[in-house]
Amino acid sequence: MIALLSANWDEISQLKKDIKITEEGGNSELHYKIGDLYSCSIIITVTGVGIKRARSATSYIIQKFKPTLIVFGGFGGALSADLKVGDIVLGESVASLKRNESQTLQSDFSLPEIEFKKGSLLTESWFINEPDQKKRLLDSTGALVVDMETWGVVEAARQSGTPVASVRAVSDEADERLPDMAAIYSESGELDVMKAELYFKENPELLAPYLKFRLNSTPKASDSLCQFLHHLVKNL
Repeated sequence: MIALLSANWDEISQLKKDIKITEEGGNSELHYKIGDLYSCSIIITVTGVGIKRARSATSYIIQKFKPTLIVFGGFGGALSADLKVGDIVLGESVASLKRNESQTLQSDFSLPEIEFKKGSLLTESWFINEPDQKKRLLDSTGALVVDMETWGVVEAARQSGTPVASVRAVSDEADERLPDMAAIYSESGELDVMKAELYFKENPELLAPYLKFRLNSTPKASDSLCQFLHHLVKNL
């Protein structure tokens, strides 16, 4: 069984529709679906945003289902100026500056006829929204993309030795300045309308970049991500 995780359903909405669901379940914090895709048995769920939630959800899935592979598919912020919205990065490793560590990811897949890049990922516990922050992280780590979950998934999988692959679709480019998403979204990845209204009253210059991100960039990133994950599962 393959475990396919993401931070929220919006990132993998099309893929979720394409899996033939045979069973559903969960607990108060996590809802999973089991089904088939290209004759592969798949368990699909969302973890919520952040390292802690990713770690907790992954631990639950491993203990209950013992998957042979965990694939975390989600969005990531480009640190490299060579990456554009919708580009796919398959992580070869993930680093944590807080832990001063790096862990190898599963990336040895045969994936003909689809474009993607391989490289290192960085997981941070806070949303990186300023171009100068992205430049500093690129210079200090060499990572192509920053996310908020991969390290938590790897931590949870380490004890059982379950291999982890992390696929990131670029949702914002290195030179883009965005709102602090933690200030307008909940930990489950849902927009908090009241918090967002207050935030944009105080930061009106960030409303237009946010609307571009929400209405243009994230749908493009989601389409690319789901297409890649389809291709990955088909070729396993």
